[in-house]
Amino acid sequence: MEKKTGKQSENLQIKADLEGNYLLDKDSKSLKTVGIFYAPAGGSVHKIARLLKQKLTGYQPEMFCVSDISAEKMLDYRNLILVCSSLGRNTWEREQKDKWSAFIPQMHKIDLNRRKVAIVGLGDHVTYPNNFVDGIGFLADVVTEIKGILVGQTSTVDYVFNDSQALRDGEFAGLPLDEDFEPEKTDRRVDDWLERVLPEFAK
Repeated sequence: MEKKTGKQSENLQIKADLEGNYLLDKDSKSLKTVGIFYAPAGGSVHKIARLLKQKLTGYQPEMFCVSDISAEKMLDYRNLILVCSSLGRNTWEREQKDKWSAFIPQMHKIDLNRRKVAIVGLGDHVTYPNNFVDGIGFLADVVTEIKGILVGQTSTVDYVFNDSQALRDGEFAGLPLDEDFEPEKTDRRVDDWLERVLPEFAK
């Protein structure tokens, strides 16, 4: 058997590395740009998901209710936007009728490595000031656990509330919206948020 020289081995390794990088790049390029995942269907959450899709027309986003798909669908996209209600960890784990509660265990079986994830959460700062947009915090924990990269943090300035599980280092882990008592602020808040998120998606 012919013995490979050190130079031959080095050349083979370089070739293998280049081929591996090519396959990684090819796989990355095959991913779609933006996927919007929301629940429940109907109501304010669905309305906001449609608003986001409309504002992102140039990115050709696709939108799915999580009750209609499996979590593996998320792997088709380079960037994800998750839209949820204000339900917190205890409610999601207890109330199986909530669509996200059934979807979360599926998410724990996938790996979002290298994907950017932005979260939008609806809340009610008047009726539930102590649990304002808790859902953002719960989803943020899940995304981090499955190696997604969180983007789209939002300052607490302009929000009135007592406490929230969505806070991370003094900021919300996503975009809070209050369609019950501050619907007139939604459009501006979404526009300002997208100005921060889209450059992160482009990186």
